[in-house]
Amino acid sequence: MKVIKYVIILSIMCSFLAAQDPVEPLAEKIKKISEGLLEGYAQPLVTAFGTGVSTGLFHSAYSHEFLGFDLSVRAMYIQIPNSAKYYSDAAVICSLANGQLVSYEVNLDSIGTIFGPEEQPDIPASGNAVGIPPYIPAGFDVSGVPFVMPQLNVGLVMGSELVIRFIPFSYKGSSMRFLGIGAKQEINKLPFMKNVPLPVAIAIGGAFQTFGIKNSIGEQIVNTRNWCVQFLVSKRLGPFEPVIGAGLEGTKVYFHYQFEYEIPDTINNIPENRISEISDIKVELKAKNHNRIMVGFNFKLGFLYVHYDYNISPYKTHNAIVGFTIR
Repeated sequence: MKVIKYVIILSIMCSFLAAQDPVEPLAEKIKKISEGLLEGYAQPLVTAFGTGVSTGLFHSAYSHEFLGFDLSVRAMYIQIPNSAKYYSDAAVICSLANGQLVSYEVNLDSIGTIFGPEEQPDIPASGNAVGIPPYIPAGFDVSGVPFVMPQLNVGLVMGSELVIRFIPFSYKGSSMRFLGIGAKQEINKLPFMKNVPLPVAIAIGGAFQTFGIKNSIGEQIVNTRNWCVQFLVSKRLGPFEPVIGAGLEGTKVYFHYQFEYEIPDTINNIPENRISEISDIKVELKAKNHNRIMVGFNFKLGFLYVHYDYNISPYKTHNAIVGFTIR
């Protein structure tokens, strides 16, 4: 029970340290982006979280015996490439001319994404024209995204294994909730494979995971669904166990929020004045992470083990695990 308590406390502490509330929370930045600019601005966030939740699910091709288990803390670090910090797009400008609302587009080159520089560029507009939105929210200026969670693996029959991971946490000032459920099957332990001498352990696993982002008043503005399938091979060499793997994965992110903006006063026909408008934004984006290669190792000492793996995907990812295991 003490081990379980320490694992949970460590997960909460790591999540708290990773949160580090910024001046403007993540969810509030998203709500200030128009529908047309959302994909370019938020796509790196979608891919980063899709990559993160698909990492660290399985650390060995060997499965637990029936009701054997391991309880661990898994810490991922997703590297954000420079190419994910900038994008180019076009913003809408509107103005009042002869009592009519006129709109047109202006090109925006190399503006910051959610992970871009801490700069807040204005949308160029002159006269009574106004940009929608009037500016692009400043990015967080980060080169990596940390992700920490507890995970429980429980052995079932014939080499199968259940995986559960869950944690409420905060990232960049916004509340998030994460849940993942998966399963793994060690191929060597299937009845028709027991008499086949294999020099290594082989396994296949998969998972379905969800996470959401809430704004400052508790409204969930982002809902995410992730699936992944991974193939693993590992070999025990005393306490040391090298492991390699490959996987397929997909992530869909649903954005739903109220976008508030201003336009010239069409009610009183006063171009210099502004009136507020609200648009109901509903957008689905897909992460760019579709496959990965993983190389790592385990080191076991009694009931404790440590693990590290490096993942090659669109965003390179490091994963470290510390856990308590009973095989």
